[in-house]
Amino acid sequence: MSESKVSARSYLLFADATNSGTYSVVACLTSNAITSSNNVIDASSKCGDDYEPGPNFKQSIKAEGFAIDQTGTPSKDSYDLLYSLHVAKTKFAIKMGPSTPASGNIVYGGTATDLVFISNWDLTAPDKEDVKFTATFEVVNPPLTQTKTA
Repeated sequence: MSESKVSARSYLLFADATNSGTYSVVACLTSNAITSSNNVIDASSKCGDDYEPGPNFKQSIKAEGFAIDQTGTPSKDSYDLLYSLHVAKTKFAIKMGPSTPASGNIVYGGTATDLVFISNWDLTAPDKEDVKFTATFEVVNPPLTQTKTA
């Protein structure tokens, strides 16, 4: 069985901001990550420790990138669009994975039911640095679809 590592540089976040089935790359990201959590029910007693998975499952995607301005036809979903989606409380489809998936690669999301909304949006402008934004995308109905490329 062969293996190959997936370059983080090509592991991108894509959004379908208009829910039209067309995904665009989200800005010029410096990092992106998926977080999943399942609450735990502590059923421990003097008879012993006992933990059960709880009913609350939560997923979010965090992304950080450079604030970019685009002229002409936008090629990326930039910080200004993300801010507009955040303010309007828009639910939209998202996916995360390799920019060009190869056989065996995993892609998260990418279906019409993989919806998110932006719960947190920050813009920072430290002296002598480029402006950066961070956004947290909350998954509306977790978990995101996980697809293995054939």
